[in-house]
Amino acid sequence: MALMLVATASWAQVLNIGGHRAVFDSINNMWLCSIPQSSFGSDYTATINYGDTISEFAVDGNLIANGEECVFENVMGGKKYTVTAQLNDTIPVEGFITFTWLPIVELYGDFTDYYSYATVVVSEPDSALAEPMFAKIKRRGHSTNHGSAHKLNFRIKFLNPDDSTKENHRFFGLRDDNTWLLDGGQRDMLRVRNRVSTDLWLDMSRRPWYTDSLPNAHNGSRGQMVEVLHNGKYMGFYSMCEPIDRKQLKLKRYDEENEIFHGLMYEASIWTRTATMSDPDLENYNPNMAGWDGLLIKYPDYDEIGRVYWGPMYNAVMFAGRADNSIKLRADSMGYYFDMPVMEDYYIFVGSIQALDNESKNIFYSCYDNQVHPRLTMTPWDLDISLGGQISPEWDSGDLVIPERRIKWISHLPMACMMGVKKFRNEVHDRYVELRKTYLNPDSLVERFRTVINNLDACGAIDREESRWSHDQDINWKALNIRQEMDYLEDWLRRRIAFLDENEFLPAPEYDPGDVNGDGEVTIADVNLLIDIILGAEDNTEGRSDVNVDGEVGIADVNVVIDIILNS
Repeated sequence: MALMLVATASWAQVLNIGGHRAVFDSINNMWLCSIPQSSFGSDYTATINYGDTISEFAVDGNLIANGEECVFENVMGGKKYTVTAQLNDTIPVEGFITFTWLPIVELYGDFTDYYSYATVVVSEPDSALAEPMFAKIKRRGHSTNHGSAHKLNFRIKFLNPDDSTKENHRFFGLRDDNTWLLDGGQRDMLRVRNRVSTDLWLDMSRRPWYTDSLPNAHNGSRGQMVEVLHNGKYMGFYSMCEPIDRKQLKLKRYDEENEIFHGLMYEASIWTRTATMSDPDLENYNPNMAGWDGLLIKYPDYDEIGRVYWGPMYNAVMFAGRADNSIKLRADSMGYYFDMPVMEDYYIFVGSIQALDNESKNIFYSCYDNQVHPRLTMTPWDLDISLGGQISPEWDSGDLVIPERRIKWISHLPMACMMGVKKFRNEVHDRYVELRKTYLNPDSLVERFRTVINNLDACGAIDREESRWSHDQDINWKALNIRQEMDYLEDWLRRRIAFLDENEFLPAPEYDPGDVNGDGEVTIADVNLLIDIILGAEDNTEGRSDVNVDGEVGIADVNVVIDIILNS
């Protein structure tokens, strides 16, 4: 509880401008204040209140008595108003005030990989003076959370200050909940790839199969860009967002009284053969453990109920391997295990934005109610490595991230093998054509990103971010130039969509897969023709020789044809 006082104990944190909390940043010696966007572009008249420890206070050389009005002329993002003050009648103070229209989030406490008690203040531009809230906070992330990391990501759980039980809070018109995340885009040179890409997914993807009667279910994490200070030090802009959990997707609760599993959620956290569903690690599968070779059970929480249930996930993984050997099996039964419209959208989504870290990992799989149906819905998470962004600031990703890269890198077996099913492939083509008119129109995509970047630029947040983090170790001491990265992204997007139109998401050919010679059936004659082509014979098959649709003709295509023959 003592931490509850930290947020208001410092003399620097008691400045109130027009009913808005002005937050002091000790790094830049500035007060940052969030006010309505409508106040920008004109003079802003506001009453100034400050604590008893300040005896004199002046803005741009004009003395302002406690409770007196001050006129801030022509407020603009990044504009600075000089402040001089006298602390305790003797100590001179100098700094400046600047304004933003982004919400400001203050964190007070020392955070590790384990939760510790903290104070949080969230100042929204259109809200009354913010009050400190009690919480527990920990650092979050995998590669972005290590000993030498500087711009950290956080998980916040708000608590009741009287008894430390969960306490919900609603921010930015999003959900009313006790758990919130702060994502800093630490290694993303644009800083917003994850946030904007997630919003794209929420807009373009079809709703999960069970949600007709659940309008508040969201198959993704909504969020708001904010500016963050940690212990009075400016940390830059973040996305403050909702987590992906049972409540977000409105899954049925676990029946504690009868110990019955209903809603279930799994996460593919690292790339493994099990996560790709191509070659599951059965030797280390334990139905009583909460982890299995890169897959984790997220709901119900094992620590809370002491039990796990792998049924829908295990059966889906095992089916994917069997279906790889039979086009008929995939076509007839894949929809029993997976939410197919969502899977189609997911394939288009990760292929379009080249989300390299999301085709087999950083995926949540959700089962609405195992007692009703085991079908799994897919949800993307952590989309930083996308849209031509470097895999790591330490090295040049080269051809891995060029916009002309083919989609054959998608190794998630259910999605990849379904492209060999004519009906599915045509549905993907038709869906892509539909989305190209709206969300995947290159002008629309560029505008989506530019709107966010221009908003951050106009309120001064980009300059503050670049000043704080340019040449930092987190980005391998490179210069952070967000506007230049946006220009790069626009060029990448336009080239990517043009490439997809010509080379990917095409309708299925009229012939059946494996019918290399086009005689209407799949036989050993097709195998022989394939071998001749591989050995150097002219390929006149008009694309039929690329049986597995990976862009190449090789022994893998021979194996697919043999499998088709054996399973026909």
